[in-house]
Amino acid sequence: MKDLTQIERPPELSDGRLRLRALRPEDKSAVVAGLNDPECGRFLWKPPYPYTDADFDAFYGMQPTAWSEARNAFWTVSDAGDGTVLGAVSIGLDEEREAGEIGYWCAPWARGRGVMTAAVLLVCEWGFDGLGLERIELTAHQDNIASQRVALGAGFTREGVMRGYLTARGRRTDDVLFAMLPGHPRPKPGERRPGDLGRPRLTDGRLLVRPFEEDDAPAVQAACDDPDVAHWIFGLPAPYGLADAEEFIADSRRRLAAGERARLAVTDAATGELLGSVSLDRFADRQAAEVGYWIKRDARRRGVALGAARLVVAWAFGELGIERLELLTYPGNEASQALAAKLGFTRECLLRGFLEPEPCKRREGRAVPSADGSLPPRDDQVQFVRLRSDPAPPD
Repeated sequence: MKDLTQIERPPELSDGRLRLRALRPEDKSAVVAGLNDPECGRFLWKPPYPYTDADFDAFYGMQPTAWSEARNAFWTVSDAGDGTVLGAVSIGLDEEREAGEIGYWCAPWARGRGVMTAAVLLVCEWGFDGLGLERIELTAHQDNIASQRVALGAGFTREGVMRGYLTARGRRTDDVLFAMLPGHPRPKPGERRPGDLGRPRLTDGRLLVRPFEEDDAPAVQAACDDPDVAHWIFGLPAPYGLADAEEFIADSRRRLAAGERARLAVTDAATGELLGSVSLDRFADRQAAEVGYWIKRDARRRGVALGAARLVVAWAFGELGIERLELLTYPGNEASQALAAKLGFTRECLLRGFLEPEPCKRREGRAVPSADGSLPPRDDQVQFVRLRSDPAPPD
């Protein structure tokens, strides 16, 4: 790492679109407004919330010595053209480890434009090329999906979840750790990295398949508190409460951000009504994935499951480059097996004793009876498969 005593203050940074500069007194109104946004209050743990003019004044007063005494560099992120304040980004150095940790916040009026990804890339370039750092870290609350998307978009690698990492707003939280090393490729803004599932929005004009949002919980609860859905979906609680729906959505959002599973909402493209869910569980080590779905009672027999599954199959074979898709269903779920055939899947085998039986649910249709008519100790699954090289079925 370079001799930091030779650097009097952090430099201004710019990519032509953004300007990263020192904090100014005239930034006060924008900073106070931005940090009083509920999303900042929910996920940021260092700035006070609500955030006042006095909080700004106190922070501004610390800036003249932040670099020389604590090796903390802080920039206001502004529009390079009109000077609008868009957020802030910082890096704190650990000289002993030759490492830095990046933090940032984005004003609500600047979100969805790639602002923070570009700002983080500028800071990484200065950290590696200007300071000679050997590692840069970034942490994000496990439910702060937008922040995790920034990290991935800037080329960071997700290293894992740090359980009980810190106390924020009176609650102990889990944070996701991301890191970048000097040799890591630094993507261009908007460039997609391998393994990233992104935030898919798939449509055929009638249906829209999209990531779940937190306010979908009541509709999910109403759809899944159905004996038919519970019977055919392994692991689905019965009865199904609002807390179950909230955890389902939180887990779906986390795992989509991690690139592990795309568990998506199926909605009416015109009205936005939630109709069900379709999922893709990826097995990256063998370029394969498993398709799953459920549809609420009053949306069945309308081609919803078929349309949603077709969208996900096309996405998997096309954009994601999956080579093999699997679809598993209970032996007695004839509707799901008929759907697999319409999707061009071929029945491959019966997986005997594949699943542990669920004590709260009846077992009819979940296992093939033994020769004497009794049910075996574990439940079965029928496996259907379609390869990318298989011809597409007729519509």
